[in-house]
Amino acid sequence: MAKKVKPAVSSFTGNSGINSQGLEKWLPVILAGTAALLFSSGLNNEMVDVDDHSATTNNPAVTRLEFFSGFNLGMFAPLTWLGYAVCYQLGGENSFWYHLLGLLVHAYNVWLVFKLLRELGSSLTVAGFVTFFFGIHPLQVEPVAWIAGFSTPLFSLFSLLSLRAWLRHTRSEGFGSGYWYALIFFVLAGLAKTAAAALPLSLLAIDLWLQRPLSRRSVLEKVPFFILALAMGILTLISRQHAGLPDQPADFSVTDRFLMVCQTIVFYWKQILFPGGLSIWYPFVRDNGAWHWTYYAAPLILVTAMYAAWRLRRTAPVIMAGLAFYLANIILSLPFATFGTFELRSDRYNYLAIIGVLLILASIPELLRVRRPSLANTAWGVLCAAGIIFMVKSGLRIRDWQNSLKLIESSMAAAGDNFGKAYLWRGIMLAEQGKYPQAVQDFDKAISINSQLYEARKQRGNLMGPMKKFEQSVADLSVYLAVVPDAAAEYYNRGLSYINLGKTDEAMADFSRCIELDPGFARAYRARGNTYLKLGETKKGQSDLEKYEALGGGK
Repeated sequence: MAKKVKPAVSSFTGNSGINSQGLEKWLPVILAGTAALLFSSGLNNEMVDVDDHSATTNNPAVTRLEFFSGFNLGMFAPLTWLGYAVCYQLGGENSFWYHLLGLLVHAYNVWLVFKLLRELGSSLTVAGFVTFFFGIHPLQVEPVAWIAGFSTPLFSLFSLLSLRAWLRHTRSEGFGSGYWYALIFFVLAGLAKTAAAALPLSLLAIDLWLQRPLSRRSVLEKVPFFILALAMGILTLISRQHAGLPDQPADFSVTDRFLMVCQTIVFYWKQILFPGGLSIWYPFVRDNGAWHWTYYAAPLILVTAMYAAWRLRRTAPVIMAGLAFYLANIILSLPFATFGTFELRSDRYNYLAIIGVLLILASIPELLRVRRPSLANTAWGVLCAAGIIFMVKSGLRIRDWQNSLKLIESSMAAAGDNFGKAYLWRGIMLAEQGKYPQAVQDFDKAISINSQLYEARKQRGNLMGPMKKFEQSVADLSVYLAVVPDAAAEYYNRGLSYINLGKTDEAMADFSRCIELDPGFARAYRARGNTYLKLGETKKGQSDLEKYEALGGGK
């Protein structure tokens, strides 16, 4: 006979309140539909210039179906690329299909969350509130509305399926189909995004949630999961190396890292409970070398929260269960080290982890009903009001993702210039729109704030040529090339500026270096060929121009 495991949270999330069979069936559908309706307001949002094109239409895995040919944006995610490829076949660069795919996966995740919570023993009311918040919370906007963030909802889908299969396994003898399905879904989650490596920690959190006793079986059954998680972790490190180095050198000590990790957790809790100042970056800022007081207070807050959860583990086990689930799903994305080129913390890292905090939040009225019955109804009212506020904030946040410029400017208003990088990104967008003077102003600000933003030097230098400010172009591109000596296009652009300054020898050296780095750079052959002709070296000039034609430059 199947072995039953009593849910740890049943005392406070048992089947109190309405529990009709019809509501059980239709409530998750209604909640999934509500989330889909909310995010449908962003179906016509544009692709933003924050990795959307790099992840999709400029990704060979998507356009040429080369799913196992390498990495993209520091990731190996063939299942995510497969999803993009379907959208690409349906509409090419039409953003609608990519947004629709993200919406559908998120809606299905909403349904899965409700089912998972009910299988874990949460009451219909608590499961409903947690699922509702999960579906419409403002922090969920980034991973759902951001096309390049699709890997997060997708790996979460397979992770939720794995957890549901794991629950079936915990209620059976031996290693039946539930166990193997859990393992298979875990592999699929890793193929969507290697951040799925956190799932074995979620299994431990589920064991704590269910109060499963420690046994030889409970240890051995997780070994394959942790081996796979280790492989995903190694793959993550390798893929991040392909993304390049951070554009802001990390000079944090061990103590700094400790404070950053603690403050990040508390910061996320604040964003979950009181979402505000939402941005696509949340930089770690020191004022004259000192951290804000919240960094020093964060360890105390964490210790207090963990101590309270431990003290209440018998009378209110839902607190420990929720806390464990949150930490299990957030710990691998905490800023223990800097990997890749982007931010160390982000809204999307909370996509699954948020369930743990929401579980505690939604259980408060039932906890109060036992201890302070007079406050229970007030607590329910607060939760309903929070749901309305969350929906309104999410609707506004989805509008922030309408286009690249609006996204950057809303983030700047919320979280500052991110050490000058915000001005760099906005300048690039303005340059693409042909607004060169405004773009240059932004690059000026970026460089004045952070002299190590060499990308801003490159962008400004490339614009100075068309604006006929050739001396400035050479100066900026020289600074950039001293740091990035293999940038073929910048040698070509600097060569053009040298030509306009009458410095033929320097121009020829740059054109030749460009060709050496990129033999297929047709325009460099044309520029060098024309320069040879002006110098009277007809044979060399004609040879270069023939090469230019052969490369298709004359078409």
